[in-house]
Amino acid sequence: MEYKELVEKVIQENSTVLNLVKKEEIEVLLSEIEKAKTIQLYAMGRMQLSVRAFAMRLKHMGFDTYVVYDTTTPAIGKGDLLLDICAVTNVELNVIKCAKEAGARIGVLTAHTENEHGKLADFSVFVPGQIFGGEKEVKSIQPMASLLEQSMFLFVDIIVMMLIERNNIDISKMHKRHTNLEGIPTAFA
Repeated sequence: MEYKELVEKVIQENSTVLNLVKKEEIEVLLSEIEKAKTIQLYAMGRMQLSVRAFAMRLKHMGFDTYVVYDTTTPAIGKGDLLLDICAVTNVELNVIKCAKEAGARIGVLTAHTENEHGKLADFSVFVPGQIFGGEKEVKSIQPMASLLEQSMFLFVDIIVMMLIERNNIDISKMHKRHTNLEGIPTAFA
């Protein structure tokens, strides 16, 4: 396939996945984020890129947010929220079990809400991008879990925009919470 054909196909695949996410599940996710004392995010591999981007924006909005296993991540417990993005590996299952035992609420954003991870979760958001090529997944011309990884990055950015609107978050305050150690010239800041 030529470049432009691939662009169209990849964009269409992501659109298909994102349009299959249920509004009711999005509402639960938004509500759980808004009421959590702290939010801890977990994913593995390339999926962790979307986790780190999501954590950064949640922090910019003023939510007390951490990435699991970072050195500054506190203990999780009652009133806290663990969001596991992808939720298919044994490592993720262990993280979910530990958080559950500590009394945290658990949410999974995954293409496999039917697995043990989803059954242990307090809520789930079905984002059906290809991981393994399973029956419920949106099929992709891309290798491995690329479609889910891309869709998840877009999905959490859309969730950020919804949180900004729902909570009347001042974007200028978000800018002030952004690191100032990057050395961005004041003409651009």
